Parts: sequence; structure tokens; C-alpha cells
Amino acid sequence: MRKTIFLFLFSLLFVSNLWSQDRANLQKQIEKIIHYDTEIKFSETPGFIIGVKYQDSVFYFGYGSISKEFKQVPDEKTIFEIGGLTKTFTSSLVSLLVEEGKMEFEKPLNDYFSASEKNEETQLITIDQLLTHTSRLPRMPIEFGVKEIEENNPYAHYTKQDLMDFYKEYIPLEPKKKRKEKKKNKDNYSYSHLNYALVEMAIESSQNSNFENLLTDKILAPIEMNDTRVKLSEDQKKRLATGYTTSGQSTPPWTFQSFKASEGLKSTAQDLIKFAEVHMGESNSRLTKAFYATHEGRKTTSRNKKVTSARGWHVISPKNYYDIVLHTGNTNGHRSYLAFVKESETAVVILTNSEHNLYNLGYYILRMLNNNWMK
Repeated sequence: MRKTIFLFLFSLLFVSNLWSQDRANLQKQIEKIIHYDTEIKFSETPGFIIGVKYQDSVFYFGYGSISKEFKQVPDEKTIFEIGGLTKTFTSSLVSLLVEEGKMEFEKPLNDYFSASEKNEETQLITIDQLLTHTSRLPRMPIEFGVKEIEENNPYAHYTKQDLMDFYKEYIPLEPKKKRKEKKKNKDNYSYSHLNYALVEMAIESSQNSNFENLLTDKILAPIEMNDTRVKLSEDQKKRLATGYTTSGQSTPPWTFQSFKASEGLKSTAQDLIKFAEVHMGESNSRLTKAFYATHEGRKTTSRNKKVTSARGWHVISPKNYYDIVLHTGNTNGHRSYLAFVKESETAVVILTNSEHNLYNLGYYILRMLNNNWMK
């Protein structure tokens, strides 16, 4: 019995030592990348957290502070606004509803609205086109700026009624016939926050429920993503990193009446690693099956021949390696990055409380992980 306990404790110590060595080696490699391959200025970037998934191991590395006033290094439970990265959660929810037979990718958007909400001019637009940014709708409602009353809080006063009033009256710039001809020849990719605001309305209308409640019940709770929310609890608010603009001005947290499914979530590095794990197929099999559909339906983009737009994600297809599935996000004071490679079981999350871009750092780290960094 004593021998068994001794062997068990020895194995735990051995595994712990290996993990510590791997962590130290990985941190050394990451800091080389920060120093030699990026132009990160710590004086301009108050703080950031890096989450790394490498096969069976997960590591977190924090730098700087959660605010200029409170010198606490961000960790895996520090909360950040994730902006457009929210779209990957929305597309995952839609995919799960499709799997349950409650929505359809190819169903027209108009079919999810009442007769008084439909727009005959947009009757060809499908849910799939909204998710892949090929609807040809504008990036934002044309009159959106009129409702930007609060500085650095753009969505606070734009209501769902405002959104539906815009949609009902919107007239595409091109005749329907010409758009139909273009659809046959080109994917017409154009990134749009409006797309996902309308998907939110379609979800709520078809399920007769609130978007955040559905997302929590069907995805966040099952994966135990307890710190990913639109509205934060009092405890969570204490862990929210203060956001800063490029000029160093602090910003208030964004609030929403609409566009929650496009820009609204706040999250942690720990939660986003869990989300990536399910997308890579390591956790809940039912969710993973549904989530895989978000990596498909790919459309060409004008960015690069190697970059396609999937349902909620962008996919980079290197010539001689596996696909990289990723999305980024930004608010007036935060930036977010999540990318993973399913086949190598690697993922990188970067969250920062600054408008300064750290996306290149995420790409370099993921590339390093997939170039056998330990060897």
C-alpha cells in the first residue's frame, strides 16, 4: 500500500516537473518572439494575457497590469471585452440550432421575421450568407452614428427597434437581378457587424428566447465557461481589465441594446481555451460535431487567396500545412485573438486591455508551436 502511494506521489512530482520545464521553455520562446519579432511597446500596452494550448497541456503568461492604477498582472481569470470574436460564439450557437433542426443555414433571413419585419429587397439573403459575410449588407446601419451619444460606448443607445426599422427600409445599392448574377460568379465577401446583429434577431425570433440566455444554456454552461457573458456579475466586474485607447485614455465597458451577438461578449483566456478545445474536438462530442460546421461553408475573400471566410471564422490555408482557424476582435479599449490548428491540437489566445494590435504575436506563437518548439 505504501509503495503504491509512493509511486503515485512520485509520478505526480515527475509530471509536475516536466510541466514546469515545458512552461519555462515555452515562456522563453514567447519572450524571444516579443523581443525580436514584434514591435510591442509595454509603455503603450498596459497589460495582456497569453493562453497556449499545446496537445495535453495548457499554459498562461501574463504581462503588465489590469489597469494603470491597479498593478495586478492579468491572469487566466482576468476578464476582457472580446468584440468581434463574439461572432464565433454566435455562429456556434446557430450551428447547434441547425443540428437540433431549429434553424437552417440556407433558409432566408426574412423567413425568421414577421410579415411587418420582412424586406422584399433582401429576400435572397440567407443565414449562411450572413455568417460568412457574403450578404452584401453594409458593415453597419447607415444611420448608426446618430445614436452614438456616449463617447467610447457606441452600442449603448442603438435599440433592436432601430435595427429592425433600418432593415425593413434598407434598399440594396444594386438591382436584385444584377446581385443574383454576381452571386453565381463571386462570393462577394464584405465583413459586416450588421450581419450578426440580424442573426441575433433571427435567433431570438425563431427560438422565442433571449440571445444571451440561449447561448448560456446551450454552450457556455455545458462547457463551464462561467466568465463569458454580455452582462457581468458584481464579482466579474471586479476582474474586468480597464480598457485604454491608443492615446492612453481609459474607456468604459461597452453596453448593448442590440449587436450583442456581433460585439457583445466579455471573456477570459481560460474560457476561450475551453472554447477552442471543443472546436478542436477534445470535449463535449455533441457540441464538437455542431461546431465543426462553423469551419465549413467557406467563401473566398479579397484579403488573400489563402484566407477564406467560414461560418463565423476566418481560415488560413498554408500551402504545406494544416488550416489555421481564427478570429480577432476589438473594442474601444480591448483587443482579442483566438486561433487554433485542429490536427496538431494547438491553440493561442491573446487578450489585451489596449487598442494596440497584438495579432502578429498570436500568429508567431502558433507558428512556433507547430514548428516543434520543444525540439
